[in-house]
Amino acid sequence: MKKNTVAFSAVTLLLLVLIGFGIWMMISQQNNQSQGAPQDTTVKQKKTFTIDEVASHNSRTDCWTIISGQVYELTDFINRHPGGDEVLRACGTDATTLFTSRTTKDGQSIGSGTPHSQAAQEQLDQLKLGTLAK
Repeated sequence: MKKNTVAFSAVTLLLLVLIGFGIWMMISQQNNQSQGAPQDTTVKQKKTFTIDEVASHNSRTDCWTIISGQVYELTDFINRHPGGDEVLRACGTDATTLFTSRTTKDGQSIGSGTPHSQAAQEQLDQLKLGTLAK
């Protein structure tokens, strides 16, 4: 009887240690991710992109753009864009003029026709993938 109690206690203790270790590992991983631990994706590791690479990301479901020599991924932002689908004009292109003055390359005014706000610039900064190759 006493052997059964000792064995049960040992198994219970082992299970508690394993559960505690598992919880500790999950918390550690979450902390590493929230502190900016490197993402394990090819795109995030690559910091320089060609115009052709950006041009291949030209749809609602895969949208990259160039603004002032920087490359941004807009895919997850499209549905939140205050100007609606106008942001789709930027997909796969150099959208510097579109962003800075809200005009198309042929001079057509889009939206308010004024530069985007500082808040818009700050949102854009969160979407940066890297820089355009020279």
